[in-house]
Amino acid sequence: MENSSEELTVYNRLRDVLTGKTRIAVAWVFSIVLVLSASKYPSAPGILLCFVGASIRFWSSGFLRKDQYPAVGGPYSLSRNPLYLGTYLMMVGICWSIEAWVFLILTSTVFFFIYHFVILEEEKKLQKIFGTSYQQYCLKVPRFFPRLWPIKRSTLMMINPKYDHRLFDWSLALKNKAYEAYLTFAALVMFVFFIAFARKNWLETLLF
Repeated sequence: MENSSEELTVYNRLRDVLTGKTRIAVAWVFSIVLVLSASKYPSAPGILLCFVGASIRFWSSGFLRKDQYPAVGGPYSLSRNPLYLGTYLMMVGICWSIEAWVFLILTSTVFFFIYHFVILEEEKKLQKIFGTSYQQYCLKVPRFFPRLWPIKRSTLMMINPKYDHRLFDWSLALKNKAYEAYLTFAALVMFVFFIAFARKNWLETLLF
């Protein structure tokens, strides 16, 4: 019993650290180190995947509201955490674009380790807020990796009967700062291009 109590304490401390500002710091460190490691110009497929991730974040922001019902519209009919999915795809895309495979493996490992705790904590809060409707939602929509097709409209109505909640809301997207997804995308790609250019030109000049 004593060991179980100690393990629970360690788990709770780890959870508190990872669900706080740690993940933001990790994201910044990852971005800086990745950008500075760029030795080649980013390729189109990776940039496209990064753009898709940013678009998923933008799309999700137009459905995310604090209300008496869980969000079920748009990407939320495919994944319970489309914002985090979009973030992950952006990271994978930028790693792929410069063929940073070690970074890709490291990023995926750290991402899923941190967001395992983050998502579990958020689900506990949402369960308290939405109750039975959120339980039904969890049974129909996967936690992270999306379904291949949306759930039926009748099921959505049972979970959230408000029709307008299934429509993209531009004012809500702006309120949720959806544009930051594209700003982040542009900044990542721009700086990777810049570092690659600097390494190929300025470093070569200094060395030779």
